[in-house]
Amino acid sequence: MWLEGFMIALQPVNLFYLVVGTAFGLVIGALPGLGPMFAVALTLPLTFGMDPASAIILLAAVHAATAYGDSFASILINTPGGVGSVASCWDGYPMAQKGQAGVAMGISALGSFMGGIIGWISLVAISPLLILVALRMGPPEYFMVALMALSLLALASHGQVLKGLFLGGIGLLLSFIGRDPITAEARFTFGYLYLEDGVPLAPTVLGLFALSQVLVLSEQGGSIAQIRTVGRVWEGFKTALRFPGTIARAGIVGIFMGILPALGLSSANIVAYFAEKKASKHPEKFGQGEPRGLLAPEIAKNACIVGDLIPTFTLGIPGSSVTAIFLAAMIMHGLQPGVQFFERSGALPYTVFAGILLAQFSFFLMGLLLARHFAKAVLIPNALLVPLIVMLSVVGSFAMRGFVEDVIVTVVFGFLGYLMTRYRYPGACMVLGLVLGDLVEANFHRSLLIGQGSYGIFFSRPFALAILLLTVILLAWPYLRRLFAGRPLARE
Repeated sequence: MWLEGFMIALQPVNLFYLVVGTAFGLVIGALPGLGPMFAVALTLPLTFGMDPASAIILLAAVHAATAYGDSFASILINTPGGVGSVASCWDGYPMAQKGQAGVAMGISALGSFMGGIIGWISLVAISPLLILVALRMGPPEYFMVALMALSLLALASHGQVLKGLFLGGIGLLLSFIGRDPITAEARFTFGYLYLEDGVPLAPTVLGLFALSQVLVLSEQGGSIAQIRTVGRVWEGFKTALRFPGTIARAGIVGIFMGILPALGLSSANIVAYFAEKKASKHPEKFGQGEPRGLLAPEIAKNACIVGDLIPTFTLGIPGSSVTAIFLAAMIMHGLQPGVQFFERSGALPYTVFAGILLAQFSFFLMGLLLARHFAKAVLIPNALLVPLIVMLSVVGSFAMRGFVEDVIVTVVFGFLGYLMTRYRYPGACMVLGLVLGDLVEANFHRSLLIGQGSYGIFFSRPFALAILLLTVILLAWPYLRRLFAGRPLARE
């Protein structure tokens, strides 16, 4: 079955779709604000009339390449290509400013490739075990996972804990705008129909990290790179391979976030970044061009997008909005997800798995050929780069849904992001609160409904209690480590 699957995936027509999908995904990924959701949704109508295997291979290539291409703008101009590349800005852009754009692109390329391979192995080898874990998680467990992620606010604040907690709270408040996830009642909308869907994440991120950067670059003048060089891509490969612990940690985070519905891409890269910062002996280096700060989110991001397909293929439950489009594509082509997909489809599942693996190699090789040329963008004078970023930000925020209001949101958060940068408020904390707000609120209320109003529901379920204890240990670990080392806390 595996041999037959690879033979079908390697047919000339499927290789053609693989290359075309990769090229299209890289272009869409490099444009700020669009991301995998836009690219896969745009590609879906083109698969009408195609062979099911070819259709899934094309979508897989677009999906993987777009997720990798998102990091181009994040590293080069501090503008997230999509919500899955927010954390890539935090150390990727400082590396570009130091004249190491090529090295950063190399770390991104190899990290994304390794993340994809890790996700693929989990997809084909350990799906049943991962699904058993996912099936044991209910609202209390999801709430505890979100609580664990929010505990990372202290790390996101770069030593300014009060500012970080303040902005995290603002992010949570912004996430409450819209309809209540349980009662569906509109709240905090001030009578505007637009706000009933809540504050849109993509335009908000574009404003905080893209338009705000325009104002910063306008003040600086010159060009992004302080040194007139971009560094070698191969040096990035060697740098990435020096951190096997980072590769393992970020891969686990990406897979775990992928198989849990509602967490997904927007959370995986951020959580992996702060998990790596937590594990580091020198967390103060993060945010200043630390290679591990770029490697971890890139691995987690691509491991997550493949991990998202695990519940999609095995249970028919999409792990994210992008894999919901994959599910629609499967049904459109007469494929029934779940047990029937594996038992009654012959070699097709193995063809799909082979296509997903080939998609990782395809974007890696194509990205390798283009990375050096993309990296030279840091040498473009800011006088030319600033209007380009403004245009891409406006087009990106408008293209996703076609709402002028999204552009207004981008502009408003652009000015807020500039003020945060100027007065050293960590904007990452606001994004983390906004991303996790829906997950926190919805699962908190569902848990109380299950427990009939009792908070004991969070302590009576072993899995939820274990996650809570793990969160406490993570928060207390810096102090515990000093105690274990025999150093009194009073002297620190």
